Amino acid sequence: MAANAVRILLLALMSAAPAFAVETLPLTAAQKSNLGIQTIAASAPSSALAMTYPARVSFPPSSVRVIAAAGEALVTRLHVQAGDAVKRGTPLVTLSMPGLAEAQNALTQARLHSKLASNNAVRDEKLFAEGLIAESRLRATQSEAQSGRANLSAAQAALNMLGGGKVSGSTLTLNAPISGVVTESMTEPGSRVDAGMALLKLADLSKLALDIPLSTTQARQVAVGQSVAVAGSDARGRITALLPQLSASQSVLVRASLVDPQKLLRPGQSVQVSIAGERSADSMVLPSVAVVWKVDKPYVFVESEQGFVPTPVQVIRRNANQVSVTGLTVGSSVAIKGVAALKAQWLEE
Repeated sequence: MAANAVRILLLALMSAAPAFAVETLPLTAAQKSNLGIQTIAASAPSSALAMTYPARVSFPPSSVRVIAAAGEALVTRLHVQAGDAVKRGTPLVTLSMPGLAEAQNALTQARLHSKLASNNAVRDEKLFAEGLIAESRLRATQSEAQSGRANLSAAQAALNMLGGGKVSGSTLTLNAPISGVVTESMTEPGSRVDAGMALLKLADLSKLALDIPLSTTQARQVAVGQSVAVAGSDARGRITALLPQLSASQSVLVRASLVDPQKLLRPGQSVQVSIAGERSADSMVLPSVAVVWKVDKPYVFVESEQGFVPTPVQVIRRNANQVSVTGLTVGSSVAIKGVAALKAQWLEE
């Protein structure tokens, strides 16, 4: 019965309306009540409307370390496996490297030669000062001392290139450069590896990131520096970059930093994030149901003494439940229920 009464009221209103859109939809208090129309007062929000998007937790490149072999070697022992949490300096992998003993021997010889050449140069400086040797001899010993220091530096660099860690003969144990979690193991004991081959990946879980795919239209509403919040947690961050190229799915990949004080998030995890934009000085936030569209132009119904006025607005931002608009004055009474009935009367549908 109530639905029939509303339908009859709508037909009566529509039959009384002119054959074109009107500036004001006249409604009495009784008609407003029968149509279930409710309003709210438009007010300026204290903060910008946050937009909600799906995202994926990831590692920023700066938080990942690759443990690699610096020369040909045989993996003799893996001290950790994927998923293990390690502290800085923890042994990760032990390698047998034939070239390591040679490099150590070369370094020892270079160190002895450099020390001897340096001592000779100091001795000849004293002899030259006393007038006991010619200047040419002094120059020769000084040159030999410089050559010895250069050879020592080269030998030290050659040994360092084979990898830092604990060295014992031809065995090298690589240690963790940072505290973190082993995310991937690419080798096993008994494997032979070449120079530069990755052995393990280590990541710092305290430094995470967000990958947020957006449509080109959505991407125009975000900018570097905007704050990001993860739904259901205390994790927060900021937009750091919008990739210039589109992905295969024709979306813009937005990247954000992320701090997760509760340590609830994991790389690869799908989450919902909200991005807060800049608030326009004259913007108002309304429920999304308050906005109707006539062709491609948005309107809201503002209550007046005579009824409701279809008022054009500009949509600045919107999410699933709210919309930020301009074109209204503070305190305007906007319809948020019974909007479909008002639109039907307005467009004579």
